Amino acid sequence: MIILCKSCHSIFQLEDRLIKPGGLRVRCSKCHQTFKVRQPDPVDRREHKRVKTRNLISYFSFDRTGKLNSHGLGIALDISKGGILLETPDSIKSGFLILAATDWENNLVEVKGRLKYCSKTSTGTYFSGIEFAGIDERVTKFITKLIKEYIYRGQNLFMAVSQKVHDMKPPHIPRQDAPNG
Repeated sequence: MIILCKSCHSIFQLEDRLIKPGGLRVRCSKCHQTFKVRQPDPVDRREHKRVKTRNLISYFSFDRTGKLNSHGLGIALDISKGGILLETPDSIKSGFLILAATDWENNLVEVKGRLKYCSKTSTGTYFSGIEFAGIDERVTKFITKLIKEYIYRGQNLFMAVSQKVHDMKPPHIPRQDAPNG
C-alpha cells in the first residue's frame, strides 16, 4: 500500500499485511513525524460505477445569485452516471457549475452540476467531486461523449506511438577523425 506522510507529504510503500485491524503507528523517515495508518475501506459505497478517464474540462462556478465566482480548466479523472471527479490547479468555489468539453469531432458538450467537495492534494492541486444536476439524456450524452473521446484519443495515441517506434531507424552519426596535433 502507498502511504503519504501527513506532515511533509513524502510517499512510502508499506506492506498491507503489517497493518493491524486497528491501524499501525508509523514514523516518517524524512521528517520523523509519527502518524497512524489504517487499511482502506474495502467496500465501495458508490451508487454508480466509475470509469477512469483523462479529459480536459472547462468549468464555470456560479453562486446562488447567478454571479460567476470561479472558472478554469481541469482534468476529469473519472466519471459516472452520477458525477465526475476533476483535478484542478485552483480550488473550485462552491455552488452551481457548468462543465464543458469538446469531443473528437470538436462538438461542444456541456452539462450542469453541483460541487460536492473540493480538497487539496499533497501535490498542491485540488480534487473536486461534482454531482450532475439530474440524470437525463443530456447528462448521458455528455458522459458517453467524454468516454468515447478518451478512448478515441487513447487508441490514436497508441497507434501513433507504436507506428513511430516501428519506423525508427538508428540515427546516422558521421565518423569524426581525431584532430591532428
